[in-house]
Amino acid sequence: MANYRLNSQVRTDTHKRVTKQLRRDGKIPAVYYFHREKPVPLAVDLKELRAAIHSGAHIIELHMDNKKHICILRDLQHNPVTDEITHADFMGITLKEDITVNIPIVITGNAIGVREFGGVLAQHLWEIEVKCKASDIPDNFTIDVTNLNIGDSISVADLSVENAVILTPADTSILSVVKSTGMKLEEEAEAAAEELEEGGEGEAEKGEDSEGNE
Repeated sequence: MANYRLNSQVRTDTHKRVTKQLRRDGKIPAVYYFHREKPVPLAVDLKELRAAIHSGAHIIELHMDNKKHICILRDLQHNPVTDEITHADFMGITLKEDITVNIPIVITGNAIGVREFGGVLAQHLWEIEVKCKASDIPDNFTIDVTNLNIGDSISVADLSVENAVILTPADTSILSVVKSTGMKLEEEAEAAAEELEEGGEGEAEKGEDSEGNE
């Protein structure tokens, strides 16, 4: 379980004009909440928040007023036009309570169906939802695709993890090795040619029968 330290400042003024100034200063508004305690308005540095997200850490050590709070990043809001982060919600946790989190899928290897037979690796799912204690959150689900051939696939049912319950439906497809568009077109052309050839042979046989009847 990886942790990431993130600094924050408690906001005492939550008026809209102050929020706009925060964003101009490279910060964004945020909220920290823990069970039934009163939510705490915060400001966090946008670059630091991006770094926390890109680190892959699931647990955030949120520092405010010289105190450390263990939490997870529960929600992010984005600008609908620029997709820039505009707000963050942090949920306080204890390491022994059960929480629900999304764990990233990491693909390793080069499938035999791709490297030797010209197939394509199609990924359909990028995260797995699990329920576990905060202290048992896995870093990721690593899937080695080296031995997968064309037509092979992996679903959630093929995964396993210790000290956690997988909530994503077992029949959900994660990835598959499929034929490339070029291979499909080539097969279709071959099938069409075979049909024409069979049709020609059939016409020839009909012609021979007609001559025989005369």
